[in-house]
Amino acid sequence: MDVFRIMKAERKGVDLMILGNNEEKRSTLWRTVLTVSSVLIIIIAVFFIVKLFTANPLEGAWVSDDSGAVLIIRDNGELTLDPGEGKEVYTAVCSVDTKTKILTVRSEGTEYAEGILEGTYDYNVEQDTLTLTEREYGDQLVFIRE
Repeated sequence: MDVFRIMKAERKGVDLMILGNNEEKRSTLWRTVLTVSSVLIIIIAVFFIVKLFTANPLEGAWVSDDSGAVLIIRDNGELTLDPGEGKEVYTAVCSVDTKTKILTVRSEGTEYAEGILEGTYDYNVEQDTLTLTEREYGDQLVFIRE
């Protein structure tokens, strides 16, 4: 029904466009809309690029493929290992070098923590699987993202 009224109005010479026949106002409005949307797209793109390249790829919770132990790596450099089965939870400080793909784990001085996971590891993340390879002996630990 509205389509027929619009067609009749156009035939009679009535202009139903935004801001009437003022070409300058329409041009200003169009430039404003284009500028705002372009700036918004650029801001969103920059956010995702920064997030992609500066985020810690190991951050999150990982479950051991073998023992069921839970490894939690936080962005602030804190690493927590819960071996399960009622054993003591291990907390350490870790640093991730994304350029060389090296994870370094240092204990916070507890006797229990020394030797459990302390050391330097090469890491590899493929989809939802994290593989830690001990640099000294070559032992591998496989974790799946929780």
